[in-house]
Amino acid sequence: MGVLSDPIYRPLSITFIEYQEGDKIGFFLAWFSMLPFIYIVSLCTLILFRRDIQTIMYFGGFCVSEVCNTVLKRTFKQARPERTRDRMGLYEVHGMPSDHAQTFFYFMTYLAIFVILKSQMPGTPRIRSMRNRFLVVAQLITATIVAYSRVYLHYHTVLQVVVGAFVGTGLGCVWYYFVNYHFMKYVPFIIEQPLAKFFLIRDYTPIPRIIHFQYESEYAEAKRWRERRANYSKDQTSASQ
Repeated sequence: MGVLSDPIYRPLSITFIEYQEGDKIGFFLAWFSMLPFIYIVSLCTLILFRRDIQTIMYFGGFCVSEVCNTVLKRTFKQARPERTRDRMGLYEVHGMPSDHAQTFFYFMTYLAIFVILKSQMPGTPRIRSMRNRFLVVAQLITATIVAYSRVYLHYHTVLQVVVGAFVGTGLGCVWYYFVNYHFMKYVPFIIEQPLAKFFLIRDYTPIPRIIHFQYESEYAEAKRWRERRANYSKDQTSASQ
């Protein structure tokens, strides 16, 4: 038995992103190419701690996007760009449309619409308008860089990322409309169900300026418990004297 007879090990392809050694732009874009994974992990963490049904449905749209991407890839069966060496075993052979581009444009489109229509940030209307425009433009630029990184790193063709971007944008619009104009009307019924209560599912949609509300509520509750603990300590000290 020798090294040549050892089992073959492969990296987990979902996070294995390569760039040419010494290419600083490639290194920079490889990190941008990781943003969809970072975003998904952050979103799952947010769901775990907030249990907000709007956030859960936001993630649900990503799951729908993944199903659509798989179906489209198997339908088109278009190969990825040719490589200087065989790396096709590291990821799925089909590349139309780009999953990275589709996923991130879905995330950014849904979030951009949410920011424009339901932003509850403090400030004057002019300040809120400027802030919303900045956030939307920043999201568009970030999504474009993510899509471009897939072309630069030779994982997809230009056409594949453009199609992915259009599919993701369209899905973001359709899913936002479905969630906020059809699904949300059933939320009061859903959150009253025993299973939803068991998993602490909640709906923050009716609460204006939710961050400010949470801060005030949690600050008042923490203050109340500190005072109760201080009074309890005083009673214990008095009783021991």
